[in-house]
Amino acid sequence: MTTNPRPREPERLGDTLAALIKRFRHVDLSIMEQIIERWPSLVGPELAEVCRPEVVREGVLYVAVPNGAYGQKMRMTAENIISGLSDISAEAPTSLQVTVRG
Repeated sequence: MTTNPRPREPERLGDTLAALIKRFRHVDLSIMEQIIERWPSLVGPELAEVCRPEVVREGVLYVAVPNGAYGQKMRMTAENIISGLSDISAEAPTSLQVTVRG
């Protein structure tokens, strides 16, 4: 019979925050509000309902889609989406990456 190892000690809050800051150091959260606000007009209400912009990281807008068919639709409209966001700021996304999250 084996005994369960002692539970891990809780992480210090400072260590957790430092890890999060390091992870998101290259993430631009400041423009996401504007992207989300414009999203329905950029992709249309049907796509906006199921395809969600998640984050802009190093000039790439990551979009979550429910399946490959919606991913294809997003890829086909990527140029229009990027063009529609170009006036947000100097950090506006310059490309789009689709992630299936079915």
